[in-house]
Amino acid sequence: MTRVQRACLLGTVIWLFSHGPLVALLSLHQHRQPWLAVTALLAVLAVSAAAVRPLLGGPIELSRRAAVAMAVVVPLSGLAVTPFLDESLWRTYGNWWPGLTQIVVAALVVRRRPFVALVAELASAAVLGACILSSDLPNPAVAFAALNQPAIVWFSASVGVRLLFDRTARDVARYTVDEGVSVAERAATEARGRSARQRREDLEHDVVPLLRRVALTGPGEPVWPTLSRAAVTVERRLRDDLRARELLDEDVRAALRRARDRGCEVDVVDDRRATAGPADVPRGDGPPPGFTAELRTVLAPVLDACGTARVTLRLPPQGRWATLSVDGSAQEADAVAAALRLGHLRGVGLLVETDLHTEGGTGSLWAELRPAPEPRPVP
Repeated sequence: MTRVQRACLLGTVIWLFSHGPLVALLSLHQHRQPWLAVTALLAVLAVSAAAVRPLLGGPIELSRRAAVAMAVVVPLSGLAVTPFLDESLWRTYGNWWPGLTQIVVAALVVRRRPFVALVAELASAAVLGACILSSDLPNPAVAFAALNQPAIVWFSASVGVRLLFDRTARDVARYTVDEGVSVAERAATEARGRSARQRREDLEHDVVPLLRRVALTGPGEPVWPTLSRAAVTVERRLRDDLRARELLDEDVRAALRRARDRGCEVDVVDDRRATAGPADVPRGDGPPPGFTAELRTVLAPVLDACGTARVTLRLPPQGRWATLSVDGSAQEADAVAAALRLGHLRGVGLLVETDLHTEGGTGSLWAELRPAPEPRPVP
């Protein structure tokens, strides 16, 4: 139940709780068995308080047994009040129970027990009908309709409110999904723009000057090995953008440069490109939109910790998880495992399962990184 829904119901409940008990107590002198009326009033108030517990943050789910126990109080309160009042007082506040018990009925409907609430209303109508038929009131049909007016109004209104709440919840859920897709599309568009700008800068400042130097330099010249290493570096940077654009940001790019400068062999691969939909709209069976952002948060410290090990981060075609493999020394594998644990301590929203092996000074690490489950919203 949302805050708006609680606010809509809270005002009604406060009014009934303040008005109903007051008129019941003020009319005790008209009751032939006051102790029975007080007992019924206390029972109705206690059950009503339990029924509206979701207004205080309690669960909205209600077991069938609890719902039936609450519903029984409605006709029983009628049996404790109406037969012990003079017939002339049945259409006054002295006969308070048809109105005050509607808190219970409305709460049952809102808590998704409309059938139980309907049975309670029908049982109450039977109590009123039996009392009217055994009385000498003129126009019994009019009296029956008047005494059942609270039940008709409150049951119908509560069903309408429940339907409105359900419609609102569906609309909010749809808008939330649409917003998430829109955010993901905007993030993908921004990532493509950054990647395109980065590639243009690489072409203008690195690739074109390098190709010119290669064209003017022969393989036998001393600078040729340097040009060869520079070409490999540029090729890897361009390949990163082509194969794993969404996994790159400024921190990851800087970490990739540092790792490769140390001699680390790094592959960052996003195989979702083979199955992506039009305009890179996230697939329905893929990960949540923030998954790649969480991977970027983990990838930069992993690359800083890997030393000179071989590192491969891969997103499979389904894109619902990522795999990380590290092959190097035992110290390097341990350092990467520690970086993953530190990311968990920092609150990174990933579930990480690792398989670490170190033996004879060598080490290997295999890890699966999955989106952390989102907390369930409070109904």
